[in-house]
Amino acid sequence: MKRFSWHLAGTFLLLLLSASFVLAGHTRIAYVDGCQSMDGRYVVTADYIAPVEKGAVGEWRYTWKDSKEGKTLSGKLHGIMGVGHFDTTYAHVFVAPGGETFAVWNGGSFACPPTKQKDVDAEALRNHPSFADRLIVYRKTGEIVSRMGLKEILDSKEWVYVNWVHGNLYWSVEYPDAVTNGGEAPRAGMRYFRVSPDYTVLEVVIGANGDTRHKLKDAGPEVLGHRRVVRFDLVTGKILPPEVSITDRNKIPSRPFVGRLAPRGELRGYVPSLDPVRVEGRFEDNPKRK
Repeated sequence: MKRFSWHLAGTFLLLLLSASFVLAGHTRIAYVDGCQSMDGRYVVTADYIAPVEKGAVGEWRYTWKDSKEGKTLSGKLHGIMGVGHFDTTYAHVFVAPGGETFAVWNGGSFACPPTKQKDVDAEALRNHPSFADRLIVYRKTGEIVSRMGLKEILDSKEWVYVNWVHGNLYWSVEYPDAVTNGGEAPRAGMRYFRVSPDYTVLEVVIGANGDTRHKLKDAGPEVLGHRRVVRFDLVTGKILPPEVSITDRNKIPSRPFVGRLAPRGELRGYVPSLDPVRVEGRFEDNPKRK
């Protein structure tokens, strides 16, 4: 265990220092994509409110709508980060059936810790606030029902897969059909998860992604080949037991977007769908598009 902690601490510091020297292309435009319930009645969208005063901090705010009753609620998305290069957000809203709750998945964005942090060990890494709030479930009125970070998701041996470049956090494996032949999913986070058509179950595969595999190239096949599927209940915010078998096709996780992959130059013009599993988003006219 001591050897593991030392190795983990060294990895933490190495990655932290190297992040300053990588190209800025790793960081995509920040977003919080909205969603509607499967029946289309309930819709949750989010907007970034920039600070008015110099030095103040902006915030993400949500708007919840019941299209049948004509009701609207709004409030702050507590726990969701900013829009900067080193403090960015790639988040996805999923509205539960009935509209009483909604979940925000923030699997792949990251707020960097202080560069002068010293004496980092495995326990400090697991408890660092930068790795919290990967999944937050809110009531429609904005109160937090549950929140879960990497500390609750990863086993101790799986922290070796945690890697970051600027505002991008990596700890899970890309799904092949979201990155292939020079194209990629229209949103940065869509490469690393699956979600059910009723937006109640989300899935990730823990392991070494492309960048992390390069850094762990001498770790051996057991480390490089590790894969563990984790599924989350987006209504309760809890991890589903691995032995649970899902038979309802509306609850089986699938690709979180439909339509084509895109070259990186087109991604800034992407307008997401509020029903991403069934309805395509669109690409606005972009001078880089051929």
